[in-house]
Amino acid sequence: SFSFLSIGDWGDKGAKKLSQHMGSYSPEFVLAIGDNFYDKGVSGVDDPQFKEKFEDTFAEDALQVPWYVCAGNHDYYGGNTGIQAEMDYTQKSDRWYYPSLYYSKDVTAADGTSITLLSIDTWRLNGGDTFVKFDPATNRSALRNLTDVLIKHEAGVITNGTVHQLLKHFPEEDPSDRVEVSSDSDQLQFIEKALSKSTADWKIVMGHFPVHSASRFEHGDTPSLVKSLEPLLEKYNVDMYFNGHDHILQHIVKNGVSYFGSGAGAREHNGVNKGYKGLKGYMEGKYGFMAHKGNKTSLKTTFVNEDGSKTYTYTINKE
Repeated sequence: SFSFLSIGDWGDKGAKKLSQHMGSYSPEFVLAIGDNFYDKGVSGVDDPQFKEKFEDTFAEDALQVPWYVCAGNHDYYGGNTGIQAEMDYTQKSDRWYYPSLYYSKDVTAADGTSITLLSIDTWRLNGGDTFVKFDPATNRSALRNLTDVLIKHEAGVITNGTVHQLLKHFPEEDPSDRVEVSSDSDQLQFIEKALSKSTADWKIVMGHFPVHSASRFEHGDTPSLVKSLEPLLEKYNVDMYFNGHDHILQHIVKNGVSYFGSGAGAREHNGVNKGYKGLKGYMEGKYGFMAHKGNKTSLKTTFVNEDGSKTYTYTINKE
């Protein structure tokens, strides 16, 4: 058999609560699903946060394996230099793997199981996030609504660090020169090509923003991904889509695709729509990660929370 772990929204020292439990597994790799550095992203490849929040936080022997990384909105809050630094860190670290904004990696597990792992950039696919408008064609960005940012900061919804980065890296939109968000057709073509040519036993896609999410009072579904990404996941029989962004653990099944939301690495949230269509299991109000173990025909996922207890398991079986 082979095994791996998945953890999102993990970029803070609080993730120490989980690393000791993660270290008791023997993963062949770890999926690191964005928001790798709270709240501000990184400033350069020598930013001490790489040591503090990654190397020293996940210091266990068992975790000295490849970490396949994608970027979240907080990584983008570090501006273009921050994202570039996270890519550059691939050259500096023995285990951090984030060579480009999106990439495909064919992994052969120790037991011979083949996996196609596709790490995508949902910030670009979505044209930014709640606060920032981003055009992948021109790389231009602007705040969607400065007043909204200031009100949410005042109300404690966003932190000092976040508001600082938003104001530092993203200008208020100029009404006479608006940022027009175009679709990231290059990336969509890349995703389609990688999935269409994969003959792997398991096809896994990960991106920071959810396609589907049962979280309440957070973000929920990402309409742009439901429209542009979900049809590709279904068409090419993707087994699992991993995301973070909403700070719970959740599992939703729709049209044969398992959507695993693993967004509780160093942030937690209470509030789940228990009647969400296709919701199979969730964990709220605690930090948590997911452990995965399988072979060519079956793959079992377990939710593990900060006290080490296992709150949900699900096995995908292929005939």
